[in-house]
Amino acid sequence: MKFENVLVTGAGGYLGSRVLSQLRGRCRVTGLDMKNPAGIEDFIEADITDLDAMRAAIEGRDAVIHIAALANIWAGGPQAIMAVNQMGTWNIAEASREAGVSRVVQCSSDSVVGFTVMSGNMLAPDFLPVDEFHTRRPTDPYALSKKLGEETMRSFVQRGAFEAVVLRPVFVLYPEIECEVIARAKAPDTYKDVTAGGPNPAGGGLVWHYVDPEDAARAFVLALEMDKIQDGFDTFFVSGPTNLAPEPTLERMKNRLGKLPELRDPELYRNNPNAPLYDLSRARDILGYVPQHDRRGLLYET
Repeated sequence: MKFENVLVTGAGGYLGSRVLSQLRGRCRVTGLDMKNPAGIEDFIEADITDLDAMRAAIEGRDAVIHIAALANIWAGGPQAIMAVNQMGTWNIAEASREAGVSRVVQCSSDSVVGFTVMSGNMLAPDFLPVDEFHTRRPTDPYALSKKLGEETMRSFVQRGAFEAVVLRPVFVLYPEIECEVIARAKAPDTYKDVTAGGPNPAGGGLVWHYVDPEDAARAFVLALEMDKIQDGFDTFFVSGPTNLAPEPTLERMKNRLGKLPELRDPELYRNNPNAPLYDLSRARDILGYVPQHDRRGLLYET
């Protein structure tokens, strides 16, 4: 492992705990979250909105993986989401700069490009598959907070504070919500999110894109293992190899949008009709990320 002493924020959550687990035995790793629900060893209970607490937690670290956040549009009101996600990320960046941290890996979201499950706020992509250079145009407070988090990291990199890798996981398909997500994916045209009077929150959006939680966690480990980051900053989408819409991806998109966006890689969808919306070629070639878990089989389980 390139780094010997790593802090993982959000380590009490579904994703952060998996990242922590995958790093065990590869470096000294400490978890941080508001609470330690599983009694994890080497854990700090602290709030990312407390700058002094972040200074104390990050002092002496080589690298930081920053996952802690209000994790979706239903996790709090708009003001809370902006306060925690935006200011918390700035605190992590500032404390990392002061401590001389070499690398920060930031958890962003695919929603920064305009994909949201908030009713009426979905923006059609300009082209498919969507790559990391697609215009960012967030339409909900969560997505906006994530875009600002990306810009915070870029700002600190430009100041020479540290190098940063930003990961944009799509909806993480945790076992705890598989049944609900699959039930909705089988009848996507009747889906209603919470803001439109639907039942419990579940992500996935337009074509029910997803990433397996172990694949998502592995992407964060790979981001630590990268030898060289061009210009000190890079961004990658993190998705599964397919989506969960019952029909093929392009058919689904045309049915929902009325017409297809520009196809920049038609061969991708000829070879894999259920390929994701996101171009994973940079993640594969630079990060070394190739999703190992295809969860599409869940659609056919009884």
